[in-house]
Amino acid sequence: MAYTILHLSRNNQRTHLIVDDVTTLPVMFATIYGMNELSKKSLGTQENILCSLRFFYVYYYKKHKQTFDYDFYRSGYNISCFIRELDGFFTYLLGKQHLSDETDIISNGFLHSALSRTNKSTYGNHVRNVGRFLKYLNYRYMNLAYQDMSPTEAHQINQANHRDLAARIKVFNRVEVSRNEPAHRYKSITSQQSIELTNMLIPSTPEFSDIETGELFTAVVNPQNPFDSGFQQYRNYLIHRLMFNYGLRVGEVQLLMKDCVGPTLPDSRGNIRFILIVQNLPDDVVDPRKQQPSLKTEHSQRQIELTEDDFIMFTIYMEQYRSPLFEEKKIVDHEFVFIKGSGRLTPLTYDAIRTFYKEKI
Repeated sequence: MAYTILHLSRNNQRTHLIVDDVTTLPVMFATIYGMNELSKKSLGTQENILCSLRFFYVYYYKKHKQTFDYDFYRSGYNISCFIRELDGFFTYLLGKQHLSDETDIISNGFLHSALSRTNKSTYGNHVRNVGRFLKYLNYRYMNLAYQDMSPTEAHQINQANHRDLAARIKVFNRVEVSRNEPAHRYKSITSQQSIELTNMLIPSTPEFSDIETGELFTAVVNPQNPFDSGFQQYRNYLIHRLMFNYGLRVGEVQLLMKDCVGPTLPDSRGNIRFILIVQNLPDDVVDPRKQQPSLKTEHSQRQIELTEDDFIMFTIYMEQYRSPLFEEKKIVDHEFVFIKGSGRLTPLTYDAIRTFYKEKI
């Protein structure tokens, strides 16, 4: 499936459209967006935004073998299941697959690819343009004119979609190079440093066999990882991912409990999401730490969608490393996720998390 940006001129008025090369018709929702929103912008800006949408339409078809317009219509004009496509779209751009004529998306593997300063800005703009498109669709269609539901329900879904989309876009904004600083300075660490740090912290995998097939998988050792035990490697990798990739603060990481993460029920298409809940501790939970963490504001309470890879790593840490420690020591489980690996298995303090970055990394 291919799409072309068509330039039209009539009565001294010019505009741009995305056209489906198979049907030779304009794509429906991008055209509505263009007529109602983009027509107010300059022709150059229109073309840049439609270029982003064309990349997204091609990406979506390669991945799902259905057009975005068809699936959006089938979803009942609800953008909720399309927001999570932004992560995959960014990875697709990162792998430069938008420049390829391949009919399928090629997996880039588990490790992250390097991002140049220019590409980071360009790819981020593509994602933000698609985000604004989804925001418009949510505003236009999640209301009583198009939904068979109560006004309250439509409003709640509209607002939930708005928050989820804003949170996802904020993640991409966070990794962007600061434009207010000189070219050699960054808000935090450089893109290359972030990639190298993440790759260094990927846990080693011990040898194991598949119970169902009996297939033996050899051990994979990450010689760069500065932590000795599997428990420390998985724990510290997850802490790093949650803070650097999902934007959690140290205090929010400290608050996580065993029931904070899990899969959703399958949606109408059988898709499952993996959700992490960030919230304050329940009233009946006793925190043994002297300096007890708490959420910064009431609005810090939120739900975050994890990638399937991160959910698997989370499950391995909880089931194969964390839980067995409490069983071996016969200690009552306090249910905090991130703990010390020795002694009374107490929840990690702020200083403990700071120390492993300062001394080991």
